[in-house]
Amino acid sequence: PWARWFAISTPHHDALRRMVIDDVSLTIAKGERIALIGNNGAGKSTLLKLISNILVPDAGTITVHGRISSLLELGIGFHPEMTGIENIYFYGAMMGLRRPEVTALLPEIEAFAEIGAYIQQPVKMYSSGMYQRLAFASAFAMHPDILIADEGLSVGDATFQQKCLNRIEDLGKQGTTILVVAHSAAATMRIASRGIWLQNGKIHQDGPIAQVAEAYASHMTLEAFERANATLPGEIHRVSSPYLLFSESIRVSAVYMQSANNSWDATKPLILHADVDVSTPAYVGRMRVRIIGAAENTPVVENDYIATTVRVFKHGKQTVRITVPPQSLKPGLYRIGVAIFTAEGADREAANSTLFVRVTNPHTAPDAAWLTTEAIVIEDDDA
Repeated sequence: PWARWFAISTPHHDALRRMVIDDVSLTIAKGERIALIGNNGAGKSTLLKLISNILVPDAGTITVHGRISSLLELGIGFHPEMTGIENIYFYGAMMGLRRPEVTALLPEIEAFAEIGAYIQQPVKMYSSGMYQRLAFASAFAMHPDILIADEGLSVGDATFQQKCLNRIEDLGKQGTTILVVAHSAAATMRIASRGIWLQNGKIHQDGPIAQVAEAYASHMTLEAFERANATLPGEIHRVSSPYLLFSESIRVSAVYMQSANNSWDATKPLILHADVDVSTPAYVGRMRVRIIGAAENTPVVENDYIATTVRVFKHGKQTVRITVPPQSLKPGLYRIGVAIFTAEGADREAANSTLFVRVTNPHTAPDAAWLTTEAIVIEDDDA
């Protein structure tokens, strides 16, 4: 009766079903260190759960040789009513270890977890960080043949995350096969040697981690560029993404260029316009213009705003014209940030707004020199 009621109440339930993992075929050799890359819903966690035998595939087979230790969700495999010590024995039993073997590992687990007397308390009283500490400490101490980690690497304090990364590196050097979900580009490059980019449940790219990570970053940047520059034909797009960091009296409300598609031939000067809104009678500050490689998130051009004379921004709305001279930039996507700092040159910005630009420079240059204040011209826009 319940199944019949559910089917009647959800007549279109078949339309809600989709293939989370679709025709994925891969071989992972012993000792490989792999990072799964992809946006939310790409199937990364599902694939790891299939490999861990937490989920069963609707079709196909998965063959695993060796003992797996999975850290997919915080607290998975722990009983909330049992103490930390009891859960360690429970976890060890699931890993195929005998009680004396787990007892011998207790000092190592307690030292790594660093949760003190809480290890004698029921884990239902633990914070997410304590869960993470106990889970990772137990998994590492069991010396698995295959270590699988997902969200655990993105939770907890930075010190413990670093400690976990060091331990994962050590396990990798000892021959443990590593599978992780990429949450941090820096951590991923450090742990993995191979990257697998999943997109809509399929393998989009499989190769050296540096190549896959760069391709994925470029793809995501291109999507952001296309979303940011979605305008009607012939319309000038004004990017309005202001955020206040220091002062509520001023903001860069929009940054734009006289181009419908935000394309810049970097062999020619770039003319930008920045709308500035001031709510006080006047604001005295310094304007910074910075060009950043969007995929790498690396600044390549910046004016020496600290050495410039301060500008007085009058009350109300005004437009500033910014001229960037020709640059030897590699073709690709860049972010141009226009920020206003306090007159004293404080580290915190008073206002900021960013524009995506596609560089079509026919030249290819590995780097670009940092610009001086004489190179970038900032003036009032009388147009």
